[in-house]
Amino acid sequence: MGGTHRLARFSFKGSLMFAGGLVLASTLIFFAVWLQRSEQVGWSHERFDEEIDQSYMQRRRRSRKRVNFLFLVCGVLVLVATLATPKNHAVWLSCWISVMLSLMTILMLAGLDALRTMRHVRHRLDHLRQKRS
Repeated sequence: MGGTHRLARFSFKGSLMFAGGLVLASTLIFFAVWLQRSEQVGWSHERFDEEIDQSYMQRRRRSRKRVNFLFLVCGVLVLVATLATPKNHAVWLSCWISVMLSLMTILMLAGLDALRTMRHVRHRLDHLRQKRS
């Protein structure tokens, strides 16, 4: 009787892991699509009308498109790992390692984007100060 109880508990945990994987995958995919859509439509508080802003905006769009694509890839990899289950060790492990490396890459790209933005703001402020003089 104790063995049956453990088996039922294990399958319940497995279904929770499966459901969690589906939720995580769908969240990452939705997040990637939403971010890309917001980047295309534009954010409500942003105004980049001057010529000085155009090159920055092009670089930012390219960079953020890469990040959004990586989020989408992470979502697909989580979905593949969830469907493969831990029984298929090679696929499961390679998907999760790829997700980890992709998320680390996203963190690096986000840091570079923050540095690029700070540099652009500094350059823009210098430009505005020169206009006033």
